[in-house]
Amino acid sequence: MVLWSLIVSGVILSACGGGGSSQSAGIGGTGISVGKGVVQGKVTGFGSIFINGAEFDTDSSQFFVDGEVRANQTAANLKVGMIVSLEVETEDGSYNGNALKVVYDDEVQGPVSGLALLSTGETQRTFNVFGQTITIDDTSTLFNGASLNPQFGFDTISNDDVLEISGFRTSANAITATYVEWKETLVNDSEVELRGTVKDYLPPAKEFMLDGFQITFEDSTVIDVSGGLVNDVYVEIKGAYQTASSSVHASKIEQEDEGFGDDLDDVSLQGIISNFNGTDDFEIDGLPIDASVATKLSPANALSLLGEGVEIEVEGNIVGGKLIADEVELREGDTKLRTTVSAIALPNRFQVEYPGQPLGSGLGTIWVNIDGQTLFEDEDDSGGKTPVENFSIGQLGEGDFVKIEGFTDSGEVSAQIVKRLEPGKSSKLQGAVEVFVRDAPASITILGVGYPIDAFASYEDAAGVGLTKIQFFNLLEADPNAVVELEDDDPADADADNVKFDD
Repeated sequence: MVLWSLIVSGVILSACGGGGSSQSAGIGGTGISVGKGVVQGKVTGFGSIFINGAEFDTDSSQFFVDGEVRANQTAANLKVGMIVSLEVETEDGSYNGNALKVVYDDEVQGPVSGLALLSTGETQRTFNVFGQTITIDDTSTLFNGASLNPQFGFDTISNDDVLEISGFRTSANAITATYVEWKETLVNDSEVELRGTVKDYLPPAKEFMLDGFQITFEDSTVIDVSGGLVNDVYVEIKGAYQTASSSVHASKIEQEDEGFGDDLDDVSLQGIISNFNGTDDFEIDGLPIDASVATKLSPANALSLLGEGVEIEVEGNIVGGKLIADEVELREGDTKLRTTVSAIALPNRFQVEYPGQPLGSGLGTIWVNIDGQTLFEDEDDSGGKTPVENFSIGQLGEGDFVKIEGFTDSGEVSAQIVKRLEPGKSSKLQGAVEVFVRDAPASITILGVGYPIDAFASYEDAAGVGLTKIQFFNLLEADPNAVVELEDDDPADADADNVKFDD
């Protein structure tokens, strides 16, 4: 990720001996080794800032936003869901909770194109922004329309919306969005940002191509490129979109560092696996990872669950351009719930209940546990309500309708994402199948909730292809590890109307 360049260069320059980040001097003669590390991940909360399950104090931090130092910035200027990098202090190789630098830079900002109409039941959508393929998810992506467009979200996004995108890069031209902010509807001179490699630059003409898009500039354009602007240099462009020519007129052209450096100690990195060739050979955001010797694993079988497209967090040292991980934590669960909150046990537990039983009856209930990694968002604007900023379990109430994604752990759910929704959505229960009954009355049990299947329910495979009831249960019987999604259409009546294998 490009935003690493400010952090990594600072850490390397301050390192003693030039190879890593640790310094040999002790604190006041105590013998404690003081150093600096790097933490990059998704913001999950504030107070000062939570990233990768840890809280970091930012009261004395230097903030870099979009490549510029912001003297008056604080953690309050960031948003949950943004991907942020921190330069942090370490003591004897462990983070001490003090962030020295905070860096945020979006991946791209520009107009949406190629967005198809939303299909019924669709939970992921893709579209293009300046040649980048953006994937959004109705649970894991957070949407912010601010006061200008409070209805903005997964369902209402449109072509020609100008969006700021933060997320995990899975290839040179693909981003899985964790945070999407609506800026405006595209007009001439809309403010945009994009990155890429300069091509077809033939001075004295003040124009070139960047990933298939024409960039123009003028004498007043700020050009911050070592040695001057040339072909094949990787740059970030800030400028104004020209609707007549579908080009960008640059106000600033800045060289960007694509790499992470060859040697760096105490790195915590969250992202999505790509180019997976085994536990000793995969990438996160283009950085090679070797996790084969990791000893701190969550869950205990984490290494066996690694694969293409899986979201994880790794910690370790970068040696010779490869991160050698000693810790691996999965950040993507296959359990999804959408139903009503029935009880709250502060500070870190609440219970949900599925339809068919009165609230508080204890039937059809599941306990949900949260921690510093759990991301909260309030999307309930029903009845003219204003969604709560920095939403947390403290604002959650009995009877709230929520959507949850996480892991199954000893019959309970460890939540990674909790969203409060407006009432009236269909209920959903997705997870590993524990018991099933194929004959009438058919049912499937997930997390101890035995869900009856409606006699007229639809069945699908993981690709969304329709199946007969017999075909579905034959496949289920053949797969003891099957993950199934049950959807009870609004109004929920405690019978699953749509049944499908998880993709």
